[in-house]
Amino acid sequence: MRSSTILYLAGFLTLLLGERIFGPGDPLRPALSGAGVMVALAALAAVARGMAQAQASQKAAHQQALLYGAVGVGSLAIYALGLDPVVEAIGFADDEAIARYKVLISAAWPIPWLAGTLGFLAVERSLATSPTLVMPGRVREAGAGGLSVGLALAMLFPLNYLAAQYNHRWDFGYFKTARPGTSTKALVDGLEEPIDVWLFFPVASDVTEELKTYFGELEGARFRVNYLDHALEPELAKELQVRDNGYVVFGKGEGEDRQLQKLNLGKDFDSAKRKLRKLDEEVRENLMKVARGKRTAYFTVGHGEMFWDSDTDIERKATNLKKVFSAMNFKVKELGLANGLAAEVPDDAGVVVIAAPTSAFDEAELAALDAYRKKGGSLLVLLEPGAPDMTGVLGGMGIKFDGSVTLASDANFLPVRRANTDRANLITNKYSTHPSVTTLSRNSREAIEVFFGAGALLEEGTQTGRTVTTRTLPEVWGDKDGDFTFDEGEETRGTYNLAMAASGPAEGGAEGEEWRAVVVADSTWASDLALLPERLPANYQAALDAVLWLGNDESIAGTVNSEEDVKIEHSKEGQGWLFYGTSLLAPLALTGLGLARLKLRRKSGGAA
Repeated sequence: MRSSTILYLAGFLTLLLGERIFGPGDPLRPALSGAGVMVALAALAAVARGMAQAQASQKAAHQQALLYGAVGVGSLAIYALGLDPVVEAIGFADDEAIARYKVLISAAWPIPWLAGTLGFLAVERSLATSPTLVMPGRVREAGAGGLSVGLALAMLFPLNYLAAQYNHRWDFGYFKTARPGTSTKALVDGLEEPIDVWLFFPVASDVTEELKTYFGELEGARFRVNYLDHALEPELAKELQVRDNGYVVFGKGEGEDRQLQKLNLGKDFDSAKRKLRKLDEEVRENLMKVARGKRTAYFTVGHGEMFWDSDTDIERKATNLKKVFSAMNFKVKELGLANGLAAEVPDDAGVVVIAAPTSAFDEAELAALDAYRKKGGSLLVLLEPGAPDMTGVLGGMGIKFDGSVTLASDANFLPVRRANTDRANLITNKYSTHPSVTTLSRNSREAIEVFFGAGALLEEGTQTGRTVTTRTLPEVWGDKDGDFTFDEGEETRGTYNLAMAASGPAEGGAEGEEWRAVVVADSTWASDLALLPERLPANYQAALDAVLWLGNDESIAGTVNSEEDVKIEHSKEGQGWLFYGTSLLAPLALTGLGLARLKLRRKSGGAA
């Protein structure tokens, strides 16, 4: 490295320290900055001295270094135009003009500095590499290369200025506000008391336009929609406990008895967009909380059941099932021996969920659950192959569970692991017309449910009120040995029962009061693996309608619309190809093309 290069870099480094580290009033700033300028000028003097001592054939190369260096140092004159004393001396009319001027200077001076500095360093390196035998052509190419790189980098500064001044955002992702689903419409049509909706958004907001399209389909005599601006209605906003725009408030009643439910969407379009995609789900959930009274759903615990703990395996996790109950305005609690299950089920139980137990219930617990059902209770029972004996609960409904086999199919199944075990992932669209599966039955062509390892349900006795709601497709067999291969003569193909619903008059209840139960032969069907509206909508809809029927809300069963994007997920195999393709195959291919091109050029040169 030549001494002129060292001086040039040292000078600008000193200048940088003076301008960036010390404030305008610090005496060290002008000292360091001035020293930096002097050292940079000394670098130019060193280049000029070398040019004077060089031979006539080498002077042109040194002249290039001097020219590039002068451009780099000369850029400081433009930089100086943006200093506070110079700006004050110009006398701008207002602060906006000063701000524009300073931005212009800050975007302009780096362009000649980068072009000159990189050109200077490239020529200096060429001279340092061959100080005695200077090749003018190589020096010119080096200088031109440095200049090109400098100009390319310099473009970032005006682009940064333009991006800051004209900050526009283009989103090419799919977007559409969800429309009211049949379930939400049924809920609004069945309102017993009027509900008011207040939408606090600026009048000219894009969000307001989206909301008008949605709520316009629901507005009616018992569903009154009001569009307000928080700034124009401060007293009402205070009464409704709304602090700012961006809220949708649902209210029922007046005065102290008024019930309010708030939905925060966000007052600008970017913040509201995510919730607008699933607006129907959000509205229906908030409407349920206002229109329906709070109920309690108890999940039995203490027998290895599915749970919503974060450490639970996804196939044994019930977080999304819990959310379904919460969306239907159920408060979810645990129910085990510690909560008195051996004595009786609490009186406030709206639904009791038995989700995939792995160990047996005590006789007293089974008796309490059966007594609760007989008195007009509702049960959701999710079982799986290998489950303990639940005859104490199922027997009174005329239902028997065969957990000694796992249903399998080699014709209609969902491939996941690309192995024989996938044959247990049954798909079906065979539904009855029972109210707990009405939505699926009406949309059976598109509504495909998936059961991940189901046992079989059997009908026992001659009880009335028992209905098979979901069956397998034909050619399914009960696999006995776990190889998921059909064994002729030992295993039987046919159609098996996957889900059943049962109901009957409540003992000692009022006329028309009845007990209800839904039994499913696969617990994973309702786990976090399968209960995803965007991935397996039929499973989610089936769970939703089952909960509505158990809660005597089948009148509002139906679809909930969502426009949320479905996540694209890669398999492990696909991720491997993606990794090796980008990190190994693509670079090797480019290297091969480069070597082939180089070989062709050498052949062409040799032939010439």
